[in-house]
Amino acid sequence: MSKSGLDSTAEQPNLSNDLASLEQGFQKTLEDLGLKPTSRIVIGVSGGTDSMALAGLCANWSDDAKNNSIAVIIDHGLRAESGTQATLSQIELEKLNLKSKIIKIDNNKPTGNIQNWARNQRYQILLSEARALDGILMIAHHQDDQLETLYMRLEHDSGLVGLAGMKMQRYYQAVRIIRPLLHRKKSELRAYCRYKNMSIVEDPTNTDLKYDRVKARNHLNADTILSRQLLQASIYFGKIVRVFKDHCAAWCRENVKIELPVYASFTSAEFNSLPELMKIHLLQQLLWQIGAGNYPASVNSIKIGLEKIVTREKFTLAGCIIYPKDDHIEIHSERKRKTRSAIKIVPGTPAVIDNRWLVKTNKVLYLHHMSDEVYRHLNKAENRFYFIKKWRYPARLCIPILQDLDGRLVQPHIETCYIENDFSETEPLDVTPSLATLIPIRKKPFWNES
Repeated sequence: MSKSGLDSTAEQPNLSNDLASLEQGFQKTLEDLGLKPTSRIVIGVSGGTDSMALAGLCANWSDDAKNNSIAVIIDHGLRAESGTQATLSQIELEKLNLKSKIIKIDNNKPTGNIQNWARNQRYQILLSEARALDGILMIAHHQDDQLETLYMRLEHDSGLVGLAGMKMQRYYQAVRIIRPLLHRKKSELRAYCRYKNMSIVEDPTNTDLKYDRVKARNHLNADTILSRQLLQASIYFGKIVRVFKDHCAAWCRENVKIELPVYASFTSAEFNSLPELMKIHLLQQLLWQIGAGNYPASVNSIKIGLEKIVTREKFTLAGCIIYPKDDHIEIHSERKRKTRSAIKIVPGTPAVIDNRWLVKTNKVLYLHHMSDEVYRHLNKAENRFYFIKKWRYPARLCIPILQDLDGRLVQPHIETCYIENDFSETEPLDVTPSLATLIPIRKKPFWNES
């Protein structure tokens, strides 16, 4: 724990004007994003400069924000002192009059790629907390993070859209995620914490050169000209990408048939006549949405997929099965690997299944992935399970199966969006009333998402 307060050795410029500008800019950003002081917010806090500055700005936003926000501190358990540091961070949050909680990760740690594991664990916890609160997740990514991301994407052939950088807001696993500090420099946040006399936690991995992001950070810090040019390039790319996406959206509205969250199709002739860049983007985004992956497929794998479409070869990619037909191309979601045991769903705690469905229930239920045996049973049923037949095959195999405590199958209400089939007329099971709702996590086609 290092004290970044007003000590005799720290440089202490007059920050009052900069402080006011930062706080006013933060408030303006939230207003532009449509947030109100009464909005329910979950703040991801590590105890470092960025997240503590975010917590302080949020607490300063309004008294209502203090009452409606909760800061969640994740203790990854990767260092012996992590528990103590989490507690000290919580004490700092108490000084801001912010509610907070510490959640310790008890899962077994991997032997490699520890940063990626920690990030995934952290996000799953924060997303779960935001869903439980029915709130917005606020993350402390800032301008320096954006530049590092762009630098790394340049190395990994992320394509045109990737070079536009991180977005100010996105929707993921039924949660709205916002990054209100994305246009602020790290130095501004550091000065804010110093001015507010906050104590912060320094993560030693932030200076460990075995990580690519640290190498990128050091290069950008050493080459300020490159940093400025990269920032300017990202602004230009952002403008280009907006025009490009508008053009793609117009084509999709005209040519793509989509039944969220498991099916999409489009005419072969129209698609094959598109420029290569558009074909890559459209196929990548459709596979990402229908396949419900955490990340889009790589550009190289998409190019290979496009070659198979030309030769009308059936293939799987990014959690999808792609069927090139005579006059159109079909994309079906691919059934996920079956879990060994049932997943318990409890009232008041929405669960994310396969990164595709949000499941809500008013009674304890158990969820299973669709097995061949259960599918054959449902497919033979005359009327009771008609809802399963309204979905196209094989995409229908991605609908989860719910059972009550007595082992009886429960027919859920399925919230529909951008689908021609109407499930409102579906008859409920006569042995068990509808106890659950399946909600597609991504309710809009990608071209209509903000």
